[in-house]
Amino acid sequence: IDAASIQPVVEDTGSKQEGSEENKAKDEKTNTVPLYKLFSFADPLDHLLMFVGTIGALGNGISPPLMILIFGNMINAFGGSSSTKEVVDEVSKVINQSS
Repeated sequence: IDAASIQPVVEDTGSKQEGSEENKAKDEKTNTVPLYKLFSFADPLDHLLMFVGTIGALGNGISPPLMILIFGNMINAFGGSSSTKEVVDEVSKVINQSS
């Protein structure tokens, strides 16, 4: 058997390319929804969950900068004192300021 005698099982009619072009055109035409319509389908539980999630996200976003400030002040308190009693007093001051 040589390669010239092998016939394809399915003939290529070119419709695959046309179909893929049609699919590309359909994919490019995605419908968008305005934001107010998106939230018009939300029930009160959805609104509550979005509110709780927003508060949680704000808390999650603000905590790293606050921790950097607190730990930075703690490191400064450790570095500026020479005796153990002074270190404890300085750290206590930083903790009392932070809370």
